[in-house]
Amino acid sequence: MQTRYPQIALVLFLITGLTPCFSTAQPVMPDYIAVTDERLLNPEAHNWLSYRGTLDGWGFSRLDEIDESNVQQLEPVWSFSTGVLGGHEAPPIVNNGVMFVTTPGNLVYAIDAASGDLLWRYQHDLPETYIAFHRTNRGVALYGDKVYTATLDARVVALDAATGRKVWDSTVQDNNFGYYITMAPLAIDDKILVGTSGGELGIRGFIVALDAETGEEVWRTYT
Repeated sequence: MQTRYPQIALVLFLITGLTPCFSTAQPVMPDYIAVTDERLLNPEAHNWLSYRGTLDGWGFSRLDEIDESNVQQLEPVWSFSTGVLGGHEAPPIVNNGVMFVTTPGNLVYAIDAASGDLLWRYQHDLPETYIAFHRTNRGVALYGDKVYTATLDARVVALDAATGRKVWDSTVQDNNFGYYITMAPLAIDDKILVGTSGGELGIRGFIVALDAETGEEVWRTYT
């Protein structure tokens, strides 16, 4: 389910239950730059293109404008409410001024990082009953012109980064057997990689690679 919100303007990115303010301004999607393997390996300092920033997983930012000499001078500029209560564990993923955030329960938001305007919102249609010990989601992967998210019913969904339109939706494993996914996908070499949760339910874990364009399975390795 993909929904556009043309009139929501928001302020400092706090993923909490704050109430959004409203504006009549029409949000405009910043020019979206395709995410390539080269950019994932060597991301620009002002972008945060993957779960830990870089594929080495260090989680280190090369930005140096804010340091111990001026951090106390920071003031809120905008805030954003996802409308979802509970633990948010997804880092904001940023590409050329567009910020992508996910919530527990598999909602994805695209936000103008400069203004806080909501560009689009996607909600995955979970079944009425599904098996998962918690509703955590740890974020998205970016690759090419798409955004990839994994879901509590053990699926991977590809979205158009500019519009939030669903491009493909692939089942990784049957959720009825206790498989679910909470991790942020990893994008590399034209593939989207995910691993499964559900070990507490006795499942046999695995890592699967899906074709980034089609969602078809390329390989699967059991752990």
